[in-house]
Amino acid sequence: MRKIYVVLSCGNSFSKRAFRMLTDCDYDHVSVSFNENLSVMYSFAKHHLDVPLVGGFVAEYPSRYIAEGGDIPVKIFAYEVPEEEYIRVRDVIRRMMTHPQIYSYNIYDKAASVVGGSFNLRRSYTDLSFVCRLLHFGNIRSIKELNFVLDPYLVYDGVLNDVVVSVDERHGAEFFKKIQPAKAFSKAALYPLKLLGRKVYEIL
Repeated sequence: MRKIYVVLSCGNSFSKRAFRMLTDCDYDHVSVSFNENLSVMYSFAKHHLDVPLVGGFVAEYPSRYIAEGGDIPVKIFAYEVPEEEYIRVRDVIRRMMTHPQIYSYNIYDKAASVVGGSFNLRRSYTDLSFVCRLLHFGNIRSIKELNFVLDPYLVYDGVLNDVVVSVDERHGAEFFKKIQPAKAFSKAALYPLKLLGRKVYEIL
């Protein structure tokens, strides 16, 4: 058996605090990693620190979390899978890393999840729907539910800062790249419209 690490995290930004309040959950983000020190994690999230909403498939490094300031509470689950399943998951991640531009962050599904709903869009996921689809967890609609399902695999409940061996700010530098406010606003304003356009195209 091999281990895939599922990480629930609790960010310090205003939007993440608001999401936790609305969902009555202690955590707001889900990632997966292949190593216990979480040197790199994979999920769906925003691409740039300065651009809200716009996101997709990302490789997340500890610096991305720690940059928010303060301790970052996390829960780590060592989910055990057979060797062939481990290889399948690694292959899926590898393919997504090769063509990340074809995937998008599903902001409508994230919003719908607050009230237990969903908004399906091809190749567009939230952090939760990505992890659940990747690991074949079925139709789990909340991080709170995922937390309950994975409880038998819990190996750590503490802060991220005590888990990571080191933080190399060069890793994930693209996330911190400064973007002009006008460009950031334009990207954020157009992104929801682009997703809706794709949904209409799928229906037609």
